[in-house]
Amino acid sequence: MRVGTDTAGLARRVAAAFAAVTATLTLVAAPVAAQPTPPDPGPPAPINPLPITPACPDTGGGGAAIDQNGGAVLGTCWGNTPGSGPDITVSSALVWNWYGCDQWRPYSPGSTVSAVTPQGELLLEDIIARGLDPTVTYVWHTVECTHVQQGAGADGADLVEIWGWGLLVIGTTAPVDPLTLRDIAAARIDPEPPTPATSPMWGEVASVVNMSTWLWVTDDWEPVEEEESQGFVTVVVQARPVETSWDTGDGTTVVCVNGPGVPWTPGMASDDTYCSHTFTAAGTGLAGSATTTWTFRWWLNGNDMGDFGDFSRTTPISFDVTEIQAIETGR
Repeated sequence: MRVGTDTAGLARRVAAAFAAVTATLTLVAAPVAAQPTPPDPGPPAPINPLPITPACPDTGGGGAAIDQNGGAVLGTCWGNTPGSGPDITVSSALVWNWYGCDQWRPYSPGSTVSAVTPQGELLLEDIIARGLDPTVTYVWHTVECTHVQQGAGADGADLVEIWGWGLLVIGTTAPVDPLTLRDIAAARIDPEPPTPATSPMWGEVASVVNMSTWLWVTDDWEPVEEEESQGFVTVVVQARPVETSWDTGDGTTVVCVNGPGVPWTPGMASDDTYCSHTFTAAGTGLAGSATTTWTFRWWLNGNDMGDFGDFSRTTPISFDVTEIQAIETGR
């Protein structure tokens, strides 16, 4: 069973592992001392009925399936992180050597890797200690080798030896670049366009020349987060609103960066807002807009990885602007 951890030390080591691991590392054989003869064969173990997903031996990574009847491997081999290579067929002899059965007997026709049995997933500490990619799920396996010497028996029958050994580490999922996880999480963040409000209210009451028109948005000015995980790697992406840009339709753009703006209420002074515009000429149906810009930031297993981009949402608006005529009486 996989055991997760959220300790700061392990999080830092996972982040450091990504800087050090640049190749696809989906299979590593645990050190096993070579022996001149195979161990005493025990009773034949049942052939594993489920396909496994070893890395293809000649590409350094893969998502193949072993044919238990013939020992051949047919599948898609992934050679980069991330990425995939072409389908290939691997010979029975190569599979024999790759699983370590050649430590005791060289391959001969009819020999097979007769069982590869999962024994449980690697813990995060095991993955880091071996320099493996922590986005991959790894499983310890024991291996059973069936060696056949055709016609080598005393009566001319085949001489068959069966033995097992372990443990072998096999990556059972494709590696994923943390940036891919980041982009998957970011793609799920899709806030609504802003809801602009003004005083006087656009579309209802005309603004007045040489008098301040307040600008604000009524939406929550709060960050939005999404999370994506694979293996022992968790990426958190946050989008936070940083500014609203107002096109007031008269050739002016007002950028408000300290929040959503201040809603007007009766009795407030004109300088109680930091987001406003003063029209200098009358007009009708001045086409403008309110655009809120959001900035992305992300964390890799709790480590702050900084900002990485932004996006905007826009709502079209229009202004009517009128003048208030004054008559000088001479008094």
